[in-house]
Amino acid sequence: MKEKKRQRYIVIAIGLLLAFTAIIFQLVNLQIVRGKEFAQKSKRRIISEREIIAPRGNIVDRNGLPIAVNRTAHNVKLAATDLKAPEYNEMILKLINVFEEYNNGSYEKNLENYLTFDPIEFGPALESEEALEKWKSEMVIKEKDIEKLKTPEDVFRYFREEKFSIDEKYTDEEAYKIMTVRYDMLIKYSPSSPVLIAKDVSMETVAQLEERHFEFPGIIIDSVPQRRYIDATSVAHVLGYIGVINQEEYERLKEEGYKLNDMLGKTGIELSAEKDLRGINGQKRVEVDTKGRLTRELSSNPAVPGNDIVLTIDSRLQKVAMESLERNINRINALAEEDPKRYQGNAEAGSVVAIDVRNGEVLVMASYPTYDPNVFLSNSKEAQKARMDLNDPNNTARPLINRAIQGVYAPGSVFKPITAIAGIESGKISKGRDYITCRGRHNIGGWNFECLLYRNYRGSHGRLDLARAMGTSCNIYFHELGVDTGIDIIDKWSKYFGLGERTGIELQWEAAGTRANKETKRELRNEEWRPADTAQVAIGQFDNLFTPLQLANYTSTLANGGKRYSPHIIKEVRKHDGSIVRQANIEYEELPLSEGTMEYINESLKAVISENYGTAYGYFNELPEGITVAGKTGTAETGTGTSNALFIAYAPAENPEIAVAVVIEKGVWGSNAIPVAVDIFKEYFGTNTNILPEDSITTDKVRFTR
Repeated sequence: MKEKKRQRYIVIAIGLLLAFTAIIFQLVNLQIVRGKEFAQKSKRRIISEREIIAPRGNIVDRNGLPIAVNRTAHNVKLAATDLKAPEYNEMILKLINVFEEYNNGSYEKNLENYLTFDPIEFGPALESEEALEKWKSEMVIKEKDIEKLKTPEDVFRYFREEKFSIDEKYTDEEAYKIMTVRYDMLIKYSPSSPVLIAKDVSMETVAQLEERHFEFPGIIIDSVPQRRYIDATSVAHVLGYIGVINQEEYERLKEEGYKLNDMLGKTGIELSAEKDLRGINGQKRVEVDTKGRLTRELSSNPAVPGNDIVLTIDSRLQKVAMESLERNINRINALAEEDPKRYQGNAEAGSVVAIDVRNGEVLVMASYPTYDPNVFLSNSKEAQKARMDLNDPNNTARPLINRAIQGVYAPGSVFKPITAIAGIESGKISKGRDYITCRGRHNIGGWNFECLLYRNYRGSHGRLDLARAMGTSCNIYFHELGVDTGIDIIDKWSKYFGLGERTGIELQWEAAGTRANKETKRELRNEEWRPADTAQVAIGQFDNLFTPLQLANYTSTLANGGKRYSPHIIKEVRKHDGSIVRQANIEYEELPLSEGTMEYINESLKAVISENYGTAYGYFNELPEGITVAGKTGTAETGTGTSNALFIAYAPAENPEIAVAVVIEKGVWGSNAIPVAVDIFKEYFGTNTNILPEDSITTDKVRFTR
């Protein structure tokens, strides 16, 4: 019995010894024999912090109709792997073949900025010798290698043979394709942050990469919000567009959390409201394997969408304005066949701005020609060509310019109400004693001036009061009144009405324009002021140059009796849940006008429309009964042989709501700009109801995939 117990203990002891020996052996194997291997593998299992891209805030018009929203896009990223160079290059070429077959050949090609293929040349980013040498020094493996990089062909061979070890079995074209991806990996690589290879790829591309994922180690497909513009051509200059951050922007904004490959506003509201529109990215802490694939999720912080921007723009009025601009420019050009002496058929651009005279809200801000901002969101060949055409320096129409705030124009006769106000306020004229005689021509300070009636028909207007002078747009009347009033008083009132001054609208690159006065003449010509200069200023010529927005705000101030509002285009800012962050501050300055002045001016501007001698008589007959209009035509000489056409107006004249300013470059006569205002008023008063199309904002949720 004792012997059996002893044998049993021996067996147990031997078993324990064997188990202990096995444990020791395994520990030795893990920590000593294969310790280095497992240590490397454990390092390759990376804890990665991946960003969840926050949706950009929506942009809607005053009625909530969507203009800029988000959709779900799929980006392809490449994480670090343990593949050797030959396998890596082979995988990359297969990846590019997928892009070419299923994604219209679109993927990131930053190398093209530095080295092109067919022909092999240095790219546009290396135009200066300094930039070229700096880039070469950054690309070499060893400093002495820089001597090998004398020509573009040298750089190509160096990249192929030494930098990226691309096998000879590949053609030069295939090698270059591989280089484009390897180059991005080189300049953007981070162990915890995969490199963006292609953005917004097609669903066919996603399907291929998912189905063949075993062929593409390290490939990650992220679902991210992508900007989408809805029927935005008419409002493109207000809206603007977004694009990938450039180096200069990155250096300026990196302290604010911006990163390479981030999207940000480039122009328009997308730029000026960038801080509101940009959301706060979320984060996921995940564990990835040696091939960059997700193994498990550790924690996450959700993304916070950006704020929504509600514009003051009325999309329906905006569309009507843009269509009318285009139609009337084409109509003016067609007149060249009927009257080649007066029309050269070279009108190609224009702008119209409409303002609510009761609060300064900009209802319309149209600039023609326009563009589709969606072309800045795509890398398709069609989009690239469209961008090239838009930026073509030979394109005299300059479609990317927002003429409403960047174009400056001589106002011509639409300036005459300023001259009249200056004359009234200085006591030179008043109701009942405002007669001046037009004899067709006169001499001021040694300069001969002619009335258009004299120039065209050798006639004259005779004795005129202000209403008839405004209605017929008699230059002689306003020459005489202007010289009698004096340039200093005219300039004072011009400034009061905001002409030649930036309005402060919430858009970048607003031009200030120029007011013609003594100081401006000294700066531009180093000459003293003469009476003949005042005569020219009084009819809106000489150095007067104003933006359409300034002209519209000036017209609004005429309409509302002298309240110069600060025009604004952002009505309010809302959080993604609809709660209001802030609303526009309604600010205005009450001009120091005498009692009765604006009623007097209003009567003269109504005569332009309602009296049979008025230059805009008969144009507004289709408006609803009871809607009267006040306005002024302007024909401004440009020095190019073809005058610009201008028109300002407001309605209803007795209780104004809306003011409009129209400019058509090389439109020949001011009357040619009137139909654009007619179309806007017809839409505003005839079909403007509270019944809106059933458009609504739909946004895609951000999803996170491997």
